[in-house]
Amino acid sequence: MKTLILLLPLVFAWMTSCSSKPTLVISGSLGKHDLRGKTLAVGGFTAQDLMVYPGQVAEAAIVADAGTALQHRFKPSQVLTVEAVRAAAGSPPTKFSSHVPVVIGSKLTANFIRKTRAHGMDYLLWIDLLDNSVENGSNQWVSTRTESSSCSCTKKNGAKCSSSSCGSSCQGSCCRERTVKEYNSATSATRTLLASYSLLNTTTGKAVWRADAKLARSNNRYANSESGFPALPKVPLPPMEAEIMKRMTTAAIARLPK
Repeated sequence: MKTLILLLPLVFAWMTSCSSKPTLVISGSLGKHDLRGKTLAVGGFTAQDLMVYPGQVAEAAIVADAGTALQHRFKPSQVLTVEAVRAAAGSPPTKFSSHVPVVIGSKLTANFIRKTRAHGMDYLLWIDLLDNSVENGSNQWVSTRTESSSCSCTKKNGAKCSSSSCGSSCQGSCCRERTVKEYNSATSATRTLLASYSLLNTTTGKAVWRADAKLARSNNRYANSESGFPALPKVPLPPMEAEIMKRMTTAAIARLPK
């Protein structure tokens, strides 16, 4: 296997290579003050298919985080969480996988939108998880570092001496430096999510604003040795969907005009 001699900062760059901020694409005709004095509500969550669905626990966390983000962006009195929506207008229909009878979120229907409108909700936020993929990787590289032995220095003829610098003008043992070569092995698990956030006008049932968000996050494990490449560590579990979606949701909702 080909190896590269790298400095330590480049090692950390490899381990944190996935973007820490979501990539966002915003579209829609929503004006700057269109949401002023309006009631916003979290409608629900839908997964594209069974392979994309993160599970009911993660779904609950995702819609709860959406309510929190909306309340931070707008006045809390303007925002209804998903629990408040369902208490007032009922739950949207359940969406099942087309292959096996497994729940993969909720269906956004015209009837559900009408119910939210009837209970005073002006705009409805709906989240669609479109992609959920995991990629495992491994890497090996060689890095170098410099080690210095300790010194004991005293002044001689008024010279300035330090424990890190001994010269002919100083009494004591001189520092010795050596270059240490380290062999590094690492594994990673990267999860990439793609989600769409739509804000629907409950009067027309049409989306007036949309944010498409994408984010990849990694978990890493590494080992090093001075005597040769260590065995690759066991591949870690990838980051959880709810953890990544929280970053995406916060970033997307921060772009809503107010």
